[in-house]
Amino acid sequence: MTDQSPGEEEFLTRWVVWLRHAKGLLLVPLLLTIVIAGIYWRWQVLRQTAPTSTHYGITPADIEVVPRSDWIDRHDLLRKVVRDASLDDRLSLLDADLTERISLALRDHPWVKRVKRVEKFHPPRIKVTIEYRKPVAMVVGSDGAGPTDDVVVDSKGVRLPVADYVVDRKPLKHLAQIRNVPMNVPAIGKQWEDGRVVGAAEIASAIGPFWKDFSLLAIEPSAQPVPGSTHTYTFDLITRGGQKIPWGRQPVGEAIDSDVAPEPTADSKAQKLKNYMEEHGVDLDGTPTDQGFERGTIPSDETVSPRERARSTDRPE
Repeated sequence: MTDQSPGEEEFLTRWVVWLRHAKGLLLVPLLLTIVIAGIYWRWQVLRQTAPTSTHYGITPADIEVVPRSDWIDRHDLLRKVVRDASLDDRLSLLDADLTERISLALRDHPWVKRVKRVEKFHPPRIKVTIEYRKPVAMVVGSDGAGPTDDVVVDSKGVRLPVADYVVDRKPLKHLAQIRNVPMNVPAIGKQWEDGRVVGAAEIASAIGPFWKDFSLLAIEPSAQPVPGSTHTYTFDLITRGGQKIPWGRQPVGEAIDSDVAPEPTADSKAQKLKNYMEEHGVDLDGTPTDQGFERGTIPSDETVSPRERARSTDRPE
């Protein structure tokens, strides 16, 4: 063996040290690859076993819909949605599309106005917060036929399904009647295309819970739209005593080409009627209520007092 100079020995020593470090560095990515592969394999196993696992599995019984509806059974609603959307198979909390699938299934239902949120919890549970559509009126044909609860609409004129959903139909009889409109009835869940129905539904919604207190029975639109419009009509409120109270125009999603002053909103008109009843203690038929106020007239040029209308036709009060 030949003698090595000090410089050569130092070089060889450094080379051996570098090789040892390089070997360690090469092992790092190899180990990382093994760890990642193990995690991926474990994830695939979990995805396949989760639907049948009590730790992650979801059944329809684990889905909660809130809040309660005043009109329909939310549990029946959920059962029908689960069935129609094929969600009755065992589901998994680990399914990344689970909340979206449930949201889409409920959102497409006619009684659901909006899905606010879908939340996942563990132990396995799903909570769905929705906003329901509310029936405001029944549509009555122009042939004078009596009201039918088969044609019920919400505030936007969307037809709601009644059969198999509304258990107690008696409250439907207290809804507003939309009279004297062509019965071009849309499919369930579709909006009525007639501005007379949509406008009347918006009026009924604005009056809302005071409909019965006002002694109102029906809403009747004009036969033709107002000048400069194709969808906006004028309306009359019909009381249970047969009084006809002019409501005025109810714009339906369009600007009217007219020099007439802007129409007060439906909410402001309804509030004026409510103020009149509270101030004078009578309903819109002129019948005293239990509020104890004296009878009076409606101080508004948008609506005509039942008393003044009765006097104009020489009807006794």
